[in-house]
Amino acid sequence: MENTPVLHTPRLTLDRFTQADAETVCRDLFSSEAVCRNLLLQPGTPLEEVRDILRRLEEGYAVHEDFFQWAIREQGVCIGRMSLTVNRRHLGGTVAYYLAERAWGKGYMTEVLRRVIDFAFDELGLNRVEADHFAENPASGRVMEKAGMTKEGYARQKYCKNGVFHDAVLYGILKEDRK
Repeated sequence: MENTPVLHTPRLTLDRFTQADAETVCRDLFSSEAVCRNLLLQPGTPLEEVRDILRRLEEGYAVHEDFFQWAIREQGVCIGRMSLTVNRRHLGGTVAYYLAERAWGKGYMTEVLRRVIDFAFDELGLNRVEADHFAENPASGRVMEKAGMTKEGYARQKYCKNGVFHDAVLYGILKEDRK
């Protein structure tokens, strides 16, 4: 199977990042205080650094098996990122995502997460998909719940950002859990 295949939802397309996305990613994602608040990213990433990140992603598409890094697109414009990290030994996957602030509150992330969960189970044959979020970001937990995931627990002080430790909330879904 091709890594990072194009996926579709009723309103969005998930496909590979390209250099053409650099300015939009820089402006709408990596420069946004609101987007970066609950991520390990720092707002204000310079455009040249974004280009380098995209260059590394493009290289990854070419050489890595099980490399799933999608640009989330609304009418062709990048509005976010979704990744799926696969552990073949344990038939599991971990998803991570973020979305431009202007796209919040429209149900897009739930739509994308459901599609990637379906892809993980139906096309990759995985048994489990998991994700976590900063405890201070309950909206991300609501996205996970709406996508069918179940809260499984807390990891105290899992992440350190700017010298401050953050608890994480873990969610998961098994292939057998899907309705």
